[in-house]
Amino acid sequence: MFILCSEIRIGNVSFKSVHDVRIKRSIYSLAATAIVKVPVTAVLKHAGEPPTHIETAQAIKVGDKVEIKLGYDGSFNTEFTGYIKRLNYKVPLEIECEDEYYQTRQVNCVFSKKETSLKDCLTTVLPKIEIANCADLTLKNFVINNKPGSWVLGYLKKEYGLAVFFDFKGKLYAGKAHDVQGERVKYRLRYNVIKDDDLKYQLAQDVKLKVKAMCYYKDGTKIEGEIGEEGGETKTLYYYDVKDAKELKLLAQEELKRYSFDGYRGKIETFLIPFAVPGMVAELDDPIYQERSGSYYIESTEVTFGTSGARRKVEIGIKV
Repeated sequence: MFILCSEIRIGNVSFKSVHDVRIKRSIYSLAATAIVKVPVTAVLKHAGEPPTHIETAQAIKVGDKVEIKLGYDGSFNTEFTGYIKRLNYKVPLEIECEDEYYQTRQVNCVFSKKETSLKDCLTTVLPKIEIANCADLTLKNFVINNKPGSWVLGYLKKEYGLAVFFDFKGKLYAGKAHDVQGERVKYRLRYNVIKDDDLKYQLAQDVKLKVKAMCYYKDGTKIEGEIGEEGGETKTLYYYDVKDAKELKLLAQEELKRYSFDGYRGKIETFLIPFAVPGMVAELDDPIYQERSGSYYIESTEVTFGTSGARRKVEIGIKV
């Protein structure tokens, strides 16, 4: 029998048990978030001293570091590292946390260049942030006038269609979604998958998808085009320095094929193990319908942990 366990450190305070934890991550969200609910009062133990009772809210503060480890039978995985964003004075005390994105809120950015690469811009305005991967993108007449780093990342995401997020190790990724693939995690439906009601099987021929393709050039100009069917989902895809409109159309057609596939879309619900985060590849095995087995890119995860148990929801995207 697996027994749930946790180690949660917030500032200088450690919690061996909590009321509830919820952690969300997505390749489409700038920040990974965690909400931790802890008792209003806690018992602190110091070596050689009697236990002391404290009000939890007085022992921690906004900006304190947070580390959340969850697991079974004394074996842990680090599920989240970040900082306290906000304290909500409820019963139990609710602690809102963000990953390294929180740090970008504290940085004031000033930048102005007629032409610069995305990587040079990011390393200049966010010098303390380590970059894991960055798109080969040229920014033309790029000006930032006293804006927080969080605003800069949001602008790049909105204007250039970049997937901007911090990976599990706190490194910044700013590029095309799905380009970087991590480790593989194996799931067997009706075995280590608790629930698959939100998992739907689709046929490529039934997918109605319209792709709007946009391309940015180094001189600041852009071209765009559309392909696909009306009446379904619309996706906007971004490209950089494509040769011409003809090549842009070919790239958009290839991307359309990636989303129009025979396979699963949706979410599965599992235990805390196997461990998984966005960017990994889920290998789904369906022992009843073997032809439906396949590998899929993990786009988001949501971990819940508390007195009612622990679960990990895994959302899969394109087939890889």
